Amino acid sequence: MWEPIRFLLFSNVETFAAFVLMLTIFRIRALDFIWPALFIGLIMNLQSLVLREEMSLSFFAPTINIILFTLLITTVVRMPIIWSAIISITGTFLYTLFQAIIIVMLFGTLTSDMETSPEGSLAQAVTSAWVLAISWLLFKFKIGFTADYESLRFRWEHVLVVILIIGILAASTFMFYVNNFPLSILFIALASGMFLYYALKTERDYYKKS
Repeated sequence: MWEPIRFLLFSNVETFAAFVLMLTIFRIRALDFIWPALFIGLIMNLQSLVLREEMSLSFFAPTINIILFTLLITTVVRMPIIWSAIISITGTFLYTLFQAIIIVMLFGTLTSDMETSPEGSLAQAVTSAWVLAISWLLFKFKIGFTADYESLRFRWEHVLVVILIIGILAASTFMFYVNNFPLSILFIALASGMFLYYALKTERDYYKKS
């Protein structure tokens, strides 16, 4: 009885921390959207619980969460759909990297039952605390990427980004399905680097035009 409650509680904290991180990286004030974020986070974690407990499809949860984050940023934060996808994927993957580092530091490696164990909840809590602290520092010192997201419209790059996003979502689903922890972390690190590079390139182009 208490396990689903514990899962939802710590997963909601985790989801909110990831949301704050992804917006802060792109210099957007996350606290302006706290209630929609908490609501969507609850939906995400309920579907994760259903996929895990009822359908044994927990490997689909990260992909679905990224899609929901993208829709949240598009509809509530009012960002273009392409940038919403970039922000959500970048933030989710960076949060996962932080969590992987903390899991290795605390437990040495990731085990298959950690998701449903107290150790998994501890990793979620510690990661979320660190991510929120880092996000606060980034926002306080105005560190992050910024651009005129509405006026910047690429031509062929939009098509390329869409293809990359689809490929990364498919690959991330496969990585979590095969449950290969080192391979998943390597893939996430490479994907995060690619999207951060894209964000930095866009910021430079923006300042060149302004």
